[in-house]
Amino acid sequence: MERVNWFKNINEATEDIKGGSKLLMMFFYSPSCEGSMKTINETLEKDEVVHLIEREYAPVKLNIDEKKSLAKERNVDWTPTFIIADEHGRELERWVGFLPPRDFMAQSLLSKGLADFHLERQAEAIREFDEVIEEFADTDLVPEAEYFLGAANYKLTGQNDTLIDVSHILTTKYPESQWTKKCSVWSHLTHSAPFVGYDGGGSVGGGAY
Repeated sequence: MERVNWFKNINEATEDIKGGSKLLMMFFYSPSCEGSMKTINETLEKDEVVHLIEREYAPVKLNIDEKKSLAKERNVDWTPTFIIADEHGRELERWVGFLPPRDFMAQSLLSKGLADFHLERQAEAIREFDEVIEEFADTDLVPEAEYFLGAANYKLTGQNDTLIDVSHILTTKYPESQWTKKCSVWSHLTHSAPFVGYDGGGSVGGGAY
């Protein structure tokens, strides 16, 4: 059984990811928290979870009883909390609470995709959203991954095709999802119609979707 190779501190982790595709993962936990210990002893003990974390992240494990000022600075008021940040330590995504291994893997990939989406690394985001959809179809995160897959493709190409396809998929498979409701504004779009003002640079700015 493999164990997560935790970096000693945040500075060491951020130095490791400079110029690469990995991001910083901060795991805030408490030894007195049942959810934290269940995460450590069950979820983070699985080989497939270890592989995924070390493929996508530079992880740091932070005991809030020892890192009280950092926990306060990062607005951590519940454990376990996972914060995803860039090489400068800037927070991009977070999630809170215990998750079983497969759900944890899906959440880790979705959060990595969303972080890359924020960083305008759309090709990376598309890969991660696709992996959530294909490998973790049994989890609750697929509708959100589908939604942002459409958004990332649109920001990358400036074309409506994936927005339309995603809207159809969500309406058909997940009619009650909030993400289906959110993509309902795409229903009037037509295929291969670039957004007005798209400059070909991979970003359409705020409010385009």
